[in-house]
Amino acid sequence: MDVKLKGPREVGAIFGAVRIRPSCIPYAIGALSVSVPCAAQTTGDSWLGPDKPVHAFAAGWTAGAGYAGALELDWEPADRRLAGIGVALAASVGKEARDWTRGEPFSFKDLVADCIGIAAVVALTAIADG
Repeated sequence: MDVKLKGPREVGAIFGAVRIRPSCIPYAIGALSVSVPCAAQTTGDSWLGPDKPVHAFAAGWTAGAGYAGALELDWEPADRRLAGIGVALAASVGKEARDWTRGEPFSFKDLVADCIGIAAVVALTAIADG
């Protein structure tokens, strides 16, 4: 997997030699907006609890952000999806580990919801890539 850096261009912000498209900014804002603690957490962790759609959406959004980052680096489509999966899984497991260190239970049900969101984004990007 080769990383190809782009040179400066007229459109987009420049960070080193990597060009960021303005269209990626909503992804970053969305990822930040769902990364804060959520009021939908419940004491009983049910499979269909009110926090599960939030987990699926946040993990899917994070996978999309990882995919978008790899797209900016001109990676191949399969590598872009792997980047999205890796970023989202790291964030999901990291969030559950953080909960665990704060005395809250490590929720495998939350991770399943995260995987559903990640799978949805992977499927959508596979369709979009043709």
